[in-house]
Amino acid sequence: MPDEHATTHEAREPATEPAPARATVRYAVAVAIGLVGAVLIWVATPYNNFVLGSSFIADSYLPVAGLFCILLLVLCVNPVLRKFRARAALDRRQLAIASGIFLIACVLPGQGLLRMLPYSLARFPTTVRENAALADAYETMRLPHGLFPGPLGFGAETPAADNFLGELQDGEPIPWHAWRLPLLLWGLFLVSCWLMMIGLTLMALPQWRRNERLAFPLLRVYEALLAAPAPGTLVPPIFRSRAFWSTTGVVFLLHLLVGLNAYNPERMPAIPLSWDLSRLFAEGPLAHLPGYIRTNRVYFIFVGVAFFMPNRISFSVWVTVLAYAAYRVIGRCYFPPYYGGTVGDHRTGALIVLALAVLWIGRRHWGRLLAGAFRSARTPQAVAERRSTRMFLLGCAGMWAWLVAMGVGSGWALFLVGIAFIISLMITRIVAETGMPFVRIDFNYQIGLLKLFPVAWIGGAALFFSYVIAMLFPTASRVAVAPMAMQAIELDAERPPASKVRFGLLLVAVLLAGLVICGAANLHASYHHGMTLDGAEQPISPWGTRRFNGAHAAVLELGRGELSRPSYSQAGHLAFGAALAGGLQWACLAFPKWPLHPIGLLMVNTFYANEAWVSIFVGWLLKVLLIRYGGSRLYQRARPAFLGLIMGEAFAAVLWAVVPAVLAGLGMPYKSVQVLPH
Repeated sequence: MPDEHATTHEAREPATEPAPARATVRYAVAVAIGLVGAVLIWVATPYNNFVLGSSFIADSYLPVAGLFCILLLVLCVNPVLRKFRARAALDRRQLAIASGIFLIACVLPGQGLLRMLPYSLARFPTTVRENAALADAYETMRLPHGLFPGPLGFGAETPAADNFLGELQDGEPIPWHAWRLPLLLWGLFLVSCWLMMIGLTLMALPQWRRNERLAFPLLRVYEALLAAPAPGTLVPPIFRSRAFWSTTGVVFLLHLLVGLNAYNPERMPAIPLSWDLSRLFAEGPLAHLPGYIRTNRVYFIFVGVAFFMPNRISFSVWVTVLAYAAYRVIGRCYFPPYYGGTVGDHRTGALIVLALAVLWIGRRHWGRLLAGAFRSARTPQAVAERRSTRMFLLGCAGMWAWLVAMGVGSGWALFLVGIAFIISLMITRIVAETGMPFVRIDFNYQIGLLKLFPVAWIGGAALFFSYVIAMLFPTASRVAVAPMAMQAIELDAERPPASKVRFGLLLVAVLLAGLVICGAANLHASYHHGMTLDGAEQPISPWGTRRFNGAHAAVLELGRGELSRPSYSQAGHLAFGAALAGGLQWACLAFPKWPLHPIGLLMVNTFYANEAWVSIFVGWLLKVLLIRYGGSRLYQRARPAFLGLIMGEAFAAVLWAVVPAVLAGLGMPYKSVQVLPH
C-alpha cells in the first residue's frame, strides 16, 4: 500500500497512545536498528580487513560497510515493509538515525582507531624489552604500565603481547585480563577526544551550513539515498532513474571484469583502469616527475564526487598536485639539492594559517558560543548551543587532564590538545568543502613544529605522547570522528538543535560500546590468526604495529640530548607555506571569481590526492563542459548519472568484499580485488 494511503488511514484511526510516546518508540526502533548494523560492522570488518587481508570496507567517509547497511534498509527492508505493513516502514527521520549510527560505527574498526591502537600497544613492550637504552628512557618517563598489555622493562616477559602479535596455542584462552586496564585508561582519553570532536562538530555546523554555505558534497549523496519515495513507489527517486542505473551498471561491469580477470586471467578479459607512462618520461627533466604523474588510474567514486564539488575546489585539488610536481622537477633539475620534506613544511604552514582563517571568518559565531557556555540560556537554540560548547570544552579539559596525569607538563599538554583541535577542525572542513571520501591530513608536526623548540624544553613524556596524538588525530584523520559525526548529524538537517545535541551524545555512547565490542573482535582475530589467511602479512596488521617506531627513535635521540633536524631552512619553508595559503585565502575572499583555493595545499603530495587527482580532473572537466554547453538544466539532469558512478564503484567494492569471505568460508583460495584506494 502506498505511503500516502497509509498516512490517511492512520490519521482516521483513533490514537491508542500519545504522539510523544509513538515518537519515542520509533526513535528507539531506529536506534536499535542502527546498533544491530553497528555490531555487524564491528564484527565483520576486523575479519575482512585483517584476517582475509581484503579491501578495507570501513576506512573512508563513504564507507562500504556503512553503505551496505544503508542500502539494505532502503532497497530491501523498507520496500517490503511499505508493501505489506506500511505503518511499520521506517520514515525519513528513522532512516537518518540508523544511517548515522552506521556511519559513526565505521570509524572504529580501521584506521580511525583499531587498525593501529591495539597493535601498537602490543608491539610497545616487546620492543622495549629488547633495547636496554629504550627501557631506561621509558623508565625515566614513568609511563603507567597499565597503558600496555604487558610490563615495560629490558628482558621483561610479555606473553599477552607476544601471543597477540603471534598466535595462541590450540586450546589456550585469550588473556582478556591483560587488556582490561589498557581499555580503561585509553578509554578515558578516547571518550574525552570524542566529546571534543563531536562538540566541535555541533558548534561548527550552523556556521558552515547557514552562514558560509559550504557545499557538503557527500551529504548530497546520502540525501539522495535516503530521500522519501514518490507517492505510489517503494524506493527513493534516485533508484528509479535510468541514468543512475546505466552508469552504475557500466562501472560495476568494469570492476566485475577486473575481478574475474584476477581469478582467471587466461579466460576473462579486463578493461584496464590504470596506466603506466613511465617510458614516455624517461629522459630529460620529465624523468624527475613523481610516480603519481606517470602512473595512475581512474576511480569513478572521485569522478562522481568531483561533480558535486564547487568548481574552484575541484580545480584547486588537481592543479595544486600538478604545480607541486613541477616544483619537484624544477628543484631537482635546476636547484639541487632538492628536499622532499619541504612540501610537508608547506602543508604544515598552510594548515596552521587556514585553521586560523576558519576561526577568523566565523569569529562572531565562535565568540558567541564560548560566551554563551557560561551564561544562562533562555531559548531552545541557546540551550543547545550551550550544551554543545560545554561538550567541546569538557572534552578538551578531559584530554588535558589525562595527558597531565600521564606525566606531560601542563604547557605541553595544552599544546597537544591544540594540535588535536586543529586536525579535527581542518579534516572536518576539508570533508565539508571537498566531499573527498578518501582523504587524510599528513601533518608530521613532531618534525615540522616540535623540533623547532630547544631540546631542553622538550620532556620525554611530551615527546612520546606527541606521537600518540599523531596516531590518534593526523594518521586517524582518514576516517575521523568529527567529519563522520558531521554527516551523521546532518542526515536529518531538520532535526531540532536540542535533538542534535542528544544525538551527538548518543554517538559518543555508540563509540564507547564499539570500543568494547570491536576491540574484542580485533583481539579475537589477532590471537587466533598469526597471519592473514592468504599468508601475505604477519602479524595481521603490520602497518598498525609500526605507529610508535618514530617515537622510539626520537626518545633515544632525546636521551642523547639531541633531536635530528633537516639540513634546509625549515622555518623558511613553513613561512612560505603559511604565506602562500594566506594569500590564496585572501584572494578567495576578496575576489569571488578567483579560481585557486588554498585547500589544495592541505592535500598536496599526500597519498589520496596523488591517487585521486586524475579522476577529480575528469569530474571537474565533465562538469564544466556540461554547464557551459547545457546550462543548469543539463547539470541537474546529469546528477543521477554521476551518483551512479559513485554507487557503481560502491556496489563493486561490496561484491569483492563478499566474494573472498565466501570463498574463505568454503576453504577455497581467494584473491583481494582492490576496487577503491587502500
